[in-house]
Amino acid sequence: MNPRGHAKARRTAATGLALLALLTGAAGCGSGSSSSDGAATTTSDAASSSSTTTAAATSTSGGATTTSGSGASTTTTAEPGLPDASEAQHTAPGDGTGTALLRTVRVGTNDGYERIVFEFAGEPVPGYRVQWVDGPILADGSGEVVQVDGDAYLEIVMEPASGVDLSAPQLTVVYDGPDRVPVAGQTELITDLVRTGDFESVLTWAAGAQRKVPFRVLRLEDPTRVVVDLQTS
Repeated sequence: MNPRGHAKARRTAATGLALLALLTGAAGCGSGSSSSDGAATTTSDAASSSSTTTAAATSTSGGATTTSGSGASTTTTAEPGLPDASEAQHTAPGDGTGTALLRTVRVGTNDGYERIVFEFAGEPVPGYRVQWVDGPILADGSGEVVQVDGDAYLEIVMEPASGVDLSAPQLTVVYDGPDRVPVAGQTELITDLVRTGDFESVLTWAAGAQRKVPFRVLRLEDPTRVVVDLQTS
């Protein structure tokens, strides 16, 4: 074969090798898997994700929560009962913006506690002193005995607070509800709720209960409220 023929043969062989390489590369790209939305995930990406991700498991048993993952574990014990509740006296001062005017009183039952709500008109927030006391219960001002049904008595004193607005041009009664709030059918632990005083901006109520229990006191806004929660669980 002459030199020109040898050159033509080499060009033909090179072209064939290039075409074979292109076909092989195209077949390799088609080996990945595709999801239904058309996104492709290669096998190497999936393996990398599997080797670097560790799942964490959380379980709760007997009031304790345990979280495990990456070979480490921590245990947190949940506080039993009502948070911040105790049988000790609870006190707080007023906010100094004026006399809080009682508007409504209500009771209710929740999971783990029974609630007494004193709702006030306007923004002034009264101070409070809440404590378990021995009977008999006496009316503030007159000193007369007030009948309160129950085997334990929770005294609730709020000041400056009143059910009457003395600052208005005419004496205005803001709280026109009963002195003894009906609780039958609404609560079990709380057996009675009685207003025992509204004298010189000191508002006093007494709650009768089946027994002494831990309690907490909250002050809430919009509307202004003093809330007493008695633990039942």
